[in-house]
Amino acid sequence: MHKKYISAALIFLLFFYLLRFPEEALESVRRGLALWYRSVLPVLFPFMILSGLIVKSGLMEQLPSWFLNPVCRLFHCSAGGSFAILTGFLCGFPMGAKITHDLQSQHWISEQEAAFLYRFVNNVSPAFLLSFLAHGQLGRPESGIVFLFCVLGASLLYALAVRPEQNFARNQNVSPRTIAPLSFRDIDTCIQDAVTHTVHLGAYITVFSLLTTAAGRIFPIGSIPGKLLAGSLEITNGISSVIAWNLPWNLEMPVLCAVCAFGGFSSFAQTVSIASMDRKTACAYLKSRVVITLLAALLAIGILFPGFASSLFL
Repeated sequence: MHKKYISAALIFLLFFYLLRFPEEALESVRRGLALWYRSVLPVLFPFMILSGLIVKSGLMEQLPSWFLNPVCRLFHCSAGGSFAILTGFLCGFPMGAKITHDLQSQHWISEQEAAFLYRFVNNVSPAFLLSFLAHGQLGRPESGIVFLFCVLGASLLYALAVRPEQNFARNQNVSPRTIAPLSFRDIDTCIQDAVTHTVHLGAYITVFSLLTTAAGRIFPIGSIPGKLLAGSLEITNGISSVIAWNLPWNLEMPVLCAVCAFGGFSSFAQTVSIASMDRKTACAYLKSRVVITLLAALLAIGILFPGFASSLFL
């Protein structure tokens, strides 16, 4: 009952904000749509079409063994699972979750393997860390390798810690699939699916851009609560807020690693939507992101203060 009242109060406050500050709300919506149109749409839309075609045709089963086997052996997953891992680490939010969902819905992987993959396969892309963060926002291109190690390394460490003892490929409880050539209907279905998902992503990005601006009326962005709120809601605003904080580098880097590892509640909402997660799966995914966030911060601290990090494990 309390949750219903809280939700109603938040909706009422947002509605009041739209009426009280229409120009500010309009500008935040424009920023969200611009971010989606300029950055998300041109990058993710073609990847969504291609990944959908690969999954529907089963081409990931035909990739060279030297390409997939190391991932299969490291994470005890199937060929389909290894394809989801590679895509999730290379393409960024929320492609890992989308491909995992597609693989499960088309019976290439089991429900158990999908649940395992959801916990770590969704990450920011290397391009985001190297280009947007290290080079664009910080002006420190040399720090890109450190962010790659801390943010993506945290997900890898978490995956190795929670991987099953037995290989999913040997205990795959899925129906055998026959690989068939793609038809025009398959291609059309993949395009429609990509359009639907990219529009959903744009809606979530716009909504969270509006929420971040509205929250700034209660917690000013310049304040500590405002920066923490901005960092937890949306990753790009969170990064800008942390940088504007002007922290010393040995504090700024762990905080930025944590912000990038978590991805923000905007990325969380996009992931839950695009993967059609139920409540249990969404909660497990959120818990895993929190653990990965802590690991990323600890890895950054370990690089900056190796003596302090080693003392934690002695």
